[in-house]
Amino acid sequence: MLPRPSSCQGCLQPPKVFISLVAGTKAHQYACCGSCPCLAKTAAGTLPSLALGVKFEVPAPAGRGRCPACGFRWSDFERIRRMGCPSCYDAHAREATSAIARAQPGLLHTGRRPATDPDADRAERILEARLRLKEALAEEDYETAAVLRDRIAELETGEGAGAP
Repeated sequence: MLPRPSSCQGCLQPPKVFISLVAGTKAHQYACCGSCPCLAKTAAGTLPSLALGVKFEVPAPAGRGRCPACGFRWSDFERIRRMGCPSCYDAHAREATSAIARAQPGLLHTGRRPATDPDADRAERILEARLRLKEALAEEDYETAAVLRDRIAELETGEGAGAP
């Protein structure tokens, strides 16, 4: 608990009213003597934070915020299916990753040419399968997770090296 202020913050008289403002994990204590304008504004229906001139930073909910570079919102992407600028990928990372995972079979881009090194190709497929396994477990899709677990075991022992 925060200590109470010992004097009014407007005029330094003994306080009669104590106001606690909490936003997120931060708490602020204010005291008012009762004759200061801050208390009159609060009694008139003004929010205490506005009456006291306190600005709280409240984070925007994920997916509803804007890109700091171009102001692009995730709802704009859902409408036109294109990002506004390169910074949008960072600003909307969680939503973008989810959308990419739904649009293509994996988060890794393999390109048009097959890998020249079979061990590198197998390591890449193991990594992709592990990522998909992690996603399946997060979504509680245990049937897919079991298939991926077996596929990873085959790839690691070299039995399924020729299959995609």
